[in-house]
Amino acid sequence: MPAPSSSLNAARRARDLDTLASGGVVDVLVVGGGVTGTGVALDAAARGLSVVLVDKHDLAFGTSRWSSKLVHGGLRYLATGDVGVAYESARERGILIERTAPHLVRALPNVFPLTESVSARTAALIRVGHLAGDTLRRAGGTPRT
Repeated sequence: MPAPSSSLNAARRARDLDTLASGGVVDVLVVGGGVTGTGVALDAAARGLSVVLVDKHDLAFGTSRWSSKLVHGGLRYLATGDVGVAYESARERGILIERTAPHLVRALPNVFPLTESVSARTAALIRVGHLAGDTLRRAGGTPRT
């Protein structure tokens, strides 16, 4: 009997759903197809475990579908005042860089072009945001590079 295809396509999805519906057992169930969920699923599959990843919509449906697919350190949460989530994001990023996926995740510099159209107030807010992000990164034990 030929080996099952590893391609992700409609036929494979239908076959896998039928297997699960008929009582198929998996080692790991991952809920959420964002960067953390897909990273967990990839890591588990790479270790030889059978994995099912479920999401309310589709892979990368949420905020990351509109972005560059970067693993961020939580600056976006600082902007809304959610320091706890920003801290956790910084810690998770550090774990991805150092242990889970150093082959996939690396630190990149942030560059903000502060042209004359950017007010001094906005430039100062950007600077304060970066300083706060660096403080959280250090507190979470996440490396700079």
